[in-house]
Amino acid sequence: MGLLKSKIVVIPLGEVDFMIVNRLAAEIGPVFNRSVDILKGMKMPVEAHNIIRNQYYATVLLQKLERSKANSREIIIGICEEDLYIPDERNVISYCDTLAGTSVVSLFEIRQEFYGLPEDDKKIFPRLIKESIHQLGHLFDLTDCRNPKCVNYYSQMMNDIDNKTEKFCDICKRQLTGAF
Repeated sequence: MGLLKSKIVVIPLGEVDFMIVNRLAAEIGPVFNRSVDILKGMKMPVEAHNIIRNQYYATVLLQKLERSKANSREIIIGICEEDLYIPDERNVISYCDTLAGTSVVSLFEIRQEFYGLPEDDKKIFPRLIKESIHQLGHLFDLTDCRNPKCVNYYSQMMNDIDNKTEKFCDICKRQLTGAF
C-alpha cells in the first residue's frame, strides 16, 4: 500500500463521546506526522452483530470502514463502545486489516467496569491512545515489539496496556521512520 502522504481518518462507530474522539485525533496526528480527519459517525452495522454472542464481529466492521475510504492511501481507525470478537478470540479490544488500511478500537474492555471495578475515567484515554497507536503502527507496517514498555508491544492483559508507554521504542521508531 502506498503510504506516502497518507492521511489518518478517525470514524466514531455508534454512540461514542465526541470529546474522546476529538482528543484522540489531536494526539495521534503528531505521532505519525500525518493530518487527521474525523468523519461523521456511523451506526454500528446490524450485519456485524452476532445475536447469540451479543457482540460485534470486528472483521465486518473493518469491511464497513474500508468502504468509507475516499482513496486507497487513507488509514482508517474506527472507535466504538461495543464488545468485539473475531472467531479465534472471545473478545478483542482492537483489530486491524493491514491490506485494507483499516482498524477498530473498542472502549468496551478498556473501561474498568468490564472487570467489575469502579469507573475510572483517568484510565480510559491512556488505554485508548495506546491501543490506537499500536493498531496504526500495524497499518504502517510495524510488527509487534518485544519491549514491554513500547506502545507497539502486544498486550495480552490490561496490565500490559497500563504498563507500557504511549511512545515507540527506538527500534520501532527507526522502522516507522523507514516506512515514511
